Amino acid sequence: MEDLTLLEKKILIQRLESLSEDLEELEVERDYVLKQTGLHLPGHTVKKYEAELSILKDSLVLIKEELARRE
Repeated sequence: MEDLTLLEKKILIQRLESLSEDLEELEVERDYVLKQTGLHLPGHTVKKYEAELSILKDSLVLIKEELARRE
């Protein structure tokens, strides 16, 4: 990820909103896919979702920390 200290507050807020939406969509998708009964999913599918969710959550934390630091 780029240096967040170089970005304008407005850009950080836009990214925060966008990442929050992405996280929510991914969680809904994951829940839908993983709750399909009778559908066998390879083990790497769960790991893929968890990795993507982790990256999004980490990015959100970094942006929130930068915004908090500026207040």
